[in-house]
Amino acid sequence: MSRLLYTLDLQTIEEFLNKALTIGSGQMPIKYSYDNRELVVNNIKLVFDYNIRFVKEVNTIVIVLLEVPYNVKYLNNVFGVSSEGKIKWRIRKAIDDHSIKNPLPYENLMVHGENVFVTDFYGRRFSVNPINGKLISSDIAK
Repeated sequence: MSRLLYTLDLQTIEEFLNKALTIGSGQMPIKYSYDNRELVVNNIKLVFDYNIRFVKEVNTIVIVLLEVPYNVKYLNNVFGVSSEGKIKWRIRKAIDDHSIKNPLPYENLMVHGENVFVTDFYGRRFSVNPINGKLISSDIAK
């Protein structure tokens, strides 16, 4: 009796699990790629004002965080893009939804399951509705 021995790295296991979860949910992953300021979603190219820092997929939305230069006042630098390559939303203003003083561009984008979070330079963390870009809640990340 012979046994086959497989060695899998963490990335391979993660990719396998992501595919299994996607197949189980009946949802196909969105085909996208990005470089500098350009995002291509299902062969449709979008060009943003600034370079793309992070891209995450949540359900049928590709969430894009732009890298805003330090000396530029460009707030609300998170966008939701549909699988058809259309911008569905731009993140709501923190000052409007949560009375935040001295708003800053977002620096980080995190996704845990279907929960989306963004943080700014001051460590203020916001939960974002991935369907419409509205801010759900806020706290301080430590």
